[in-house]
Amino acid sequence: MNARIISLSFFLLLVSFVPDSFAVSQNSTLDSEGNYANPSLGITFQAPDGWTVEEPKKSQPNAPDIAVIAPYSNGFPSSISFNVEKANGTSLDDYVENKINQLASGNQSNNIAFLSEQNGTIDGFAAKTSLLQENFTSQNGTNVIKFKQVIVLANNEFYTITYANEAKNFDSDLPSYDQLLSSIQFVSNDTSSWLDYVSIGIAAGALIVGLVIIKRKRRPLQKS
Repeated sequence: MNARIISLSFFLLLVSFVPDSFAVSQNSTLDSEGNYANPSLGITFQAPDGWTVEEPKKSQPNAPDIAVIAPYSNGFPSSISFNVEKANGTSLDDYVENKINQLASGNQSNNIAFLSEQNGTIDGFAAKTSLLQENFTSQNGTNVIKFKQVIVLANNEFYTITYANEAKNFDSDLPSYDQLLSSIQFVSNDTSSWLDYVSIGIAAGALIVGLVIIKRKRRPLQKS
């Protein structure tokens, strides 16, 4: 398979999300055992032991919705990011291909190598897994950064779940990423069915009230 070269520099936004403490929104929960649930994003998972779960502010479009970060770092922080985007009827194949084309068009340095790709499932939903590598140059020198990325289509949402680490440390934290993936459950955040039940209840209540009024109107008058 010929390697496809794409630009993944936006993943390096994760470098700025080294946590000082847990940051969990009002719409999510995180218990003492690392079980995380976010109904608004329609996902639950168990974070690796000792890792921190953060919900960074979306200051940039490509900033993650959720960042799970290791408690140790020798330069580049080992991290797992979640980006969630509405599918709006787009297929998984088309979405992945569009992302590759967008990233490829922005690649100027040609320092990103596409290593492998495979199909699979996460929590019973179709998923595509990619392995990539980048020679990343910063003020501190050049680092080889490796990425394992899963894109899942679940409940009309695309979930991009990316593990990033220095190549020399990649394999040591990979089991934590695989453990997190195996714990994921996608929960529908669609409230239409709930609204349907409410509508039925309102209609039923109105019908009952109407029948009572009709019955009272038809009740024969009694002599006093």
